[in-house]
Amino acid sequence: MRRIPALLASGILILACLLLIGLQAGSPLLYSPLSDPGGGDHANPAAFERVRGDRAAQLLPLISDLLDSPGSLVLNIRSGDFEYAARDLQEYRQVSRNLDSLVINLDMTEGEITEFRKANQQNLAILTELFNGTGRWNELQTLEIRYRDSGDSQMLTTITYEGEALRRRIQDLYRDYLEQDQVMRGTGEKFGLDTTGYAQSVVDFREIVSRIDRDQHEKMTTLQTTVTPGTRPYRLTLGIERQRVSYLDTVNLEGLLWEHRKDHPDEVDLFIDSRKVASIPTKPDGSFSYSHLVEHDRAGTHTVFAAYSGSVFSEIRTFFVETSGTSLELNPPSLHDRRVGFEGVLLAGSTPVRFAPIEILAEGKRAGMAHTGEDGTFSADVKLSPGNHKVNAFFSADTFPLIFSESATFEIFVPEPSPGIAGEDGLLANPLYAAILAASLCASGVGAFLYLRRQRPEIPLPSPVFHLPGENAAKDSDDEDLRLSDDGGPVAGVVPSAGETYAGDTELVGDLSCLFSALRLAVGRRLTLLYPLSLTPRELCAMCRELPIRAAVCRFAKSYERAQYSGVSVPDNERDMIAGAARSAMEGLGGIDH
Repeated sequence: MRRIPALLASGILILACLLLIGLQAGSPLLYSPLSDPGGGDHANPAAFERVRGDRAAQLLPLISDLLDSPGSLVLNIRSGDFEYAARDLQEYRQVSRNLDSLVINLDMTEGEITEFRKANQQNLAILTELFNGTGRWNELQTLEIRYRDSGDSQMLTTITYEGEALRRRIQDLYRDYLEQDQVMRGTGEKFGLDTTGYAQSVVDFREIVSRIDRDQHEKMTTLQTTVTPGTRPYRLTLGIERQRVSYLDTVNLEGLLWEHRKDHPDEVDLFIDSRKVASIPTKPDGSFSYSHLVEHDRAGTHTVFAAYSGSVFSEIRTFFVETSGTSLELNPPSLHDRRVGFEGVLLAGSTPVRFAPIEILAEGKRAGMAHTGEDGTFSADVKLSPGNHKVNAFFSADTFPLIFSESATFEIFVPEPSPGIAGEDGLLANPLYAAILAASLCASGVGAFLYLRRQRPEIPLPSPVFHLPGENAAKDSDDEDLRLSDDGGPVAGVVPSAGETYAGDTELVGDLSCLFSALRLAVGRRLTLLYPLSLTPRELCAMCRELPIRAAVCRFAKSYERAQYSGVSVPDNERDMIAGAARSAMEGLGGIDH
């Protein structure tokens, strides 16, 4: 009866499978440009062509955001709302990264998109410096009020000089921002995008520059009426040998401290962009010199002045750091042990760019980092996931007077790791782990050998006590009425004689269990078995195949199984046969008292 529901369920499943196959048989198309799984293991070339044909549609939202972001950012800087300006700057940086990743993934190398990306990167650097510079300008206004009220003319002069350096730098930033205007707005107008936000950012930028010029002019006028260089007992001059320099050029600064003390050399503090860079001892004639290496200086105008004893200041001098282009060359990547090796060189013209950070990108995302050496070369080993990857190198030039650059893109396939314990990521990949494993296996083998060869003591088995038919078993607390159970505990065994009746089958099954336990222990003693209590009835019969009692033991075991597990009532004549088999087996083992 139980088979009918199972057959019905199987029939329903078979019909359902045939129905699904029939529905799919009419249109067995697995991939199409309109319905593609999009997973890495399901590549559909037709779908890829559709994506490449729609590249402009994917770029337009990002280009539109990059044209709108400067407007909001510069407006917040102009109004002094630096909290919102910081948020806008972070969003602008994230959108720029998204554009770079998309261009790499779509393999877009058109000149127009490349020019737009370069102009946008320049704007990002310019607006970041504008944000930091205007924030410092506002701090100087607060410090000026504090030192003016306290009458500290030395600090007031230093703050004024730093403000002059900021003013000139912000002017340079505005000129650099205007240079990107044609590329940025020209690209937006070509795609029919709204560029009014970017145009407004140029107007707001110019207003920031004009306001800083007015404020700084008033401060410099006030400074000239109170602290005029050359009117103090100590006069200080400063000159610059080269006005325009580039990456790794040297700026030679020379000056003279008049009316100095010849018997005691003085020290002159030198400031570049309002930051103290050195304290220079004067020579016996009062002259001093300093050489500044242009390496991590930003591009644009830099201010220099000298101060003596915090009260005598030189005139403000300037030098201009020109922006140099870079070329980032990457050799074809090599694959070894599932790690990808990258090697290349970064040059600024013919000059190696030293100690520069190089990002290793895979699908436009950072996968590793490297740094160039003295000769501009770099190398890195990067672990990539199995599969095909588009990789390249990128130099951001954040702290260098250089233009960012990126290498050519290469495709590389990383195979799946070989399975097994000896694979690259397996246990035997590390020699130390392999040695520990070998030592553990040897120790385990020696321990197992010694354990098996050890001399085992003979386990004494308790002797069962049986009461033959007609004998009266004592019912007191003596040990003779103890039983030997299946787990080796003491039980009482009663071997019924022929014709002796039982109160019921339940009592018969209980007595048979006692007889089987006693017989199993007796056979185990005779054969010196280590664990006799684990034997089943059939195993017990097999163990007695060499003994003369084999027939009696097997006859008892067969009857015991039928009575124990079948659940069928045992006839009276079979009860006599079971009792006789047990008595015969026990007597063959040496008698009832064995």
